[in-house]
Amino acid sequence: MLVWCVVLMSKPSLPVIHNIAANLRRIRQQRGLTQDALAQSAGVSRRMLVNIEAHESNVSFATLDRLANALNLSFAELVRPASIGEKSERPLSRPLRVWQDEHSDSHGTLLESVRFAGQCVELWHWQLAPGVTYEAEPDPPGSQEMLYIISGELVLTLDGLVRPLVTGTSIAFASDQPYRFHNPGPFMLRFSKNVLLAAE
Repeated sequence: MLVWCVVLMSKPSLPVIHNIAANLRRIRQQRGLTQDALAQSAGVSRRMLVNIEAHESNVSFATLDRLANALNLSFAELVRPASIGEKSERPLSRPLRVWQDEHSDSHGTLLESVRFAGQCVELWHWQLAPGVTYEAEPDPPGSQEMLYIISGELVLTLDGLVRPLVTGTSIAFASDQPYRFHNPGPFMLRFSKNVLLAAE
């Protein structure tokens, strides 16, 4: 089963879709931007932006990255619920399921995100059911990912090369190119993912 790099496939009730729509609309309006202006700045179509703000469109991680960059936000700031009030300490983040396939047993969950020096570091937990494949779009140039296999087997296809990873192994790679995750085994695959996103 092939699963494309979208935030949602058939589960539009996930809270992240509503977070994205509300954050885009609120921040765009706060900054005095029209939908045309934001769409042009992010390099997306106005129709797509209209549909995202209306909760009517699935959207790729790459498109969300472009919208976040155009608004000078991190990916996490775009997908998480808006903060309420001012706090002196950084609040604890709650896990947020950002992607899942048509069945809820395969999903990617954003755990934490930190911005510094124009870059963003993200910590994710992923799981893929047996036979599931996830096709990823390239991250911004200079971005890196690190994976650690918690349980199961992962086949990473990168730059035309196939790299099998088993429980207890890890890998670091440049993620500014297309890559693919696949669970070839009979058991659930679980892995952590650290992402260093370079500024575009």
